[in-house]
Amino acid sequence: MLQIAGTTAERLAFTWDNSRKDLMTGNFNPSETDGLYHRLTPNHAADLFGTLTSGGGTKVELPSDRLGSLTRTKLAKASAYLPAGIRGTATYSNYILDRQIEVELNKPFQISAVMGKWFNPEGIRSRAVSHIVEPVELIRLTDITRTYFRAIKDRISPKKVRDVLVEPAPGELSGPGITISSERQAAAYLRSLVSGTEHVLTTASGKSRTVDALDARGVAHQAFYSMTEMQLRTEQLPKDIELLQEGSQVKGVVWHFFKKDASGKGMPSPAFRRELERKGIVVVIHN
Repeated sequence: MLQIAGTTAERLAFTWDNSRKDLMTGNFNPSETDGLYHRLTPNHAADLFGTLTSGGGTKVELPSDRLGSLTRTKLAKASAYLPAGIRGTATYSNYILDRQIEVELNKPFQISAVMGKWFNPEGIRSRAVSHIVEPVELIRLTDITRTYFRAIKDRISPKKVRDVLVEPAPGELSGPGITISSERQAAAYLRSLVSGTEHVLTTASGKSRTVDALDARGVAHQAFYSMTEMQLRTEQLPKDIELLQEGSQVKGVVWHFFKKDASGKGMPSPAFRRELERKGIVVVIHN
């Protein structure tokens, strides 16, 4: 029981920064997040702009299928991984500089009346606490506390803070759209994206290889807009494999594919993508 409580608390704490993370593996889709202000408004931290105190805790009964606030939804995820017959609670507490997940579990246990005089006749209980650790967020919070706290304290109420911290719509974060209609435009955009420069390299077999954008870390980025898989296999792939095997001119190779239209025409097939990844080439698809 103690092991189950400890594991559950640790998994909740580890995946706390994104409710879409799988509780067992930590896997998630990078495009799915909990919003820009999820560390403030749902986590009872808006009081940072008023008084430096905890905004209280949130407790959820386990197992539970009732979804509510983001905090309750995160806590309720533990229900799916509890063995049958085990019940309890999961609690989130925010002490500003220390955020905790506490899991208390209990399970009915048959015990004789004689033994019940010395042990709890109602069942087995266990409790575990795990701390949510986000080093970057801790640095940010420390900076805002040291630098801005005196300036903003008592000047804005927690209610006004909550009114201001409105999550932007997904479209508002995407930035202006860029239209790519040629290999040259794709290569120019790629150079600006990775802060790279065009380089002409020579492979071990003496072949010339023009890299669209070689970044500061020595990673070669190549833009593709209209080339076929046959052309890539016969012309580009052998050269990049040589460069990777030689290892001194480039530290890695990334192929960037730019879609011509919504149908995805010209994109590498799943089999070709797997082949490229096996050979050490990273594939990025640009919409």
